[in-house]
Amino acid sequence: TSPHISPHLPTSPHVSPHLPISLQDSVYISSFLDAAPLQAMLLDERLRRLLCMRSRVKEVSEASSMCEAVRSLAGAERMSSGGEGMVVFDVCSGKGLGATLLSFLLPRGRVVMLDSNGGMDLSHLRARPNLSFRHVDLFSADTPAVLREEAAGASYVVAVGMHLCGALSPRLIDLAVAGGTIDAMALCPCCLKGAHGKAVARSAAERSVEPYAVLVETLQAICEREIEAAAAGGGARSRVGVWTDREMLSPKNRYITVQKWAADKAAPDVALCQACA
Repeated sequence: TSPHISPHLPTSPHVSPHLPISLQDSVYISSFLDAAPLQAMLLDERLRRLLCMRSRVKEVSEASSMCEAVRSLAGAERMSSGGEGMVVFDVCSGKGLGATLLSFLLPRGRVVMLDSNGGMDLSHLRARPNLSFRHVDLFSADTPAVLREEAAGASYVVAVGMHLCGALSPRLIDLAVAGGTIDAMALCPCCLKGAHGKAVARSAAERSVEPYAVLVETLQAICEREIEAAAAGGGARSRVGVWTDREMLSPKNRYITVQKWAADKAAPDVALCQACA
């Protein structure tokens, strides 16, 4: 049993043995082992199953990174209220370890998992009253209406996408920037495919740089074009940010963020952790 886990907790042999070895690899792992959400998850079999995947260390670091991204976008005042009035969309959530940790981070907010796979075991949702799931094809014409429905009454809406592949990243950017529902977006991309992917690979080879760096530049440029078009149409003011989370245990650890604010308001502050710069 890890020294970071209470000996009175019913730890699973699938959970604890492989997390402590990564304490020096990422502050997210040590923080997770010391945090209340882990204790709650170990006490509930429905939640404990989320920690039994082979890639649990990487998954925990990615989920924790998602929480840090949302925390930075939400700001201190919203976080101090437990996320009251907030709705967070976990886009292409899978089973939702990240969404589950977000539900602990924002106990007075709501977290909505969005995924095209409606056949997953989602029994853990019954253990988290502020966590829900919508079976959604992100490319469906109905998706903007689903977002509006789920965000009804919210004072602040964040969409976060972790390691989205192919056209999913540009689609999330379009929904976040062109739509009127989402106030802030944090996108950590994985790859682009098709014509965009070939252009990224070609540019990276010509410049002798990593394809992932060109991928992030490409998506940043898409954000900036979408923002310019939205502003020309009288939309909210927006800004794009790019930052790297060095504590995420993945080489694909860069975020593109978008924040919106009303024309008569000052631009919001963004407070990143020291690892996220």
